[in-house]
Amino acid sequence: MARQKYNYLSDELIAESLQVTNYLEQSRSSRLNVLQLDGEKWLENYFHRYEKASPRLQFHIFLFSSFYTRKMEWFLEDVRG
Repeated sequence: MARQKYNYLSDELIAESLQVTNYLEQSRSSRLNVLQLDGEKWLENYFHRYEKASPRLQFHIFLFSSFYTRKMEWFLEDVRG
């Protein structure tokens, strides 16, 4: 049961790390205050839970989000030509 809960929480944090990456990219291109204010509350919650995660899980999240970011850059380079 504890292992199942850990997997759920780790999967949730990894998925949210992708949302954080996407949010930060959008906030760079859009200066809408509504987007930023709503996102700041959500980011605070995410980072609070991230800090509570084990160092191993934090490292997994870092690797996953770094790989995802680079993969998206490659995809966008191909699309743009």
